Amino acid sequence: MILFLLACATPAAEDTSEAWCADKPAVEWDNFGHGFMTTYCTSCHSVNNTESRYGAPEGVDFDSEADVATQADRVRARTLDAGDMPLGGGVYEDDLYFLDIYLTCTLGLP
Repeated sequence: MILFLLACATPAAEDTSEAWCADKPAVEWDNFGHGFMTTYCTSCHSVNNTESRYGAPEGVDFDSEADVATQADRVRARTLDAGDMPLGGGVYEDDLYFLDIYLTCTLGLP
């Protein structure tokens, strides 16, 4: 009975994202995403990096917002959910918070 009540009270994923995003700061490619990717990701994940990708798969690059949008679900899975990217960690908690906003509110991930 309790599970039924909780299930009925849970909004759809898109409703949750919209409500969650309503009071968040505007986090865009130009004011956050590009700097985040440059700081934490493109040393391995860049089309310009042809020698030492440290195991980053070819074609998984984050040089542009379009590149990130294409792989946004994997960025969330590896950086926010599993926490195993970037290799060695070191991402500030504030940056993880803003990455979540960027992926959810700007790129529209659930």
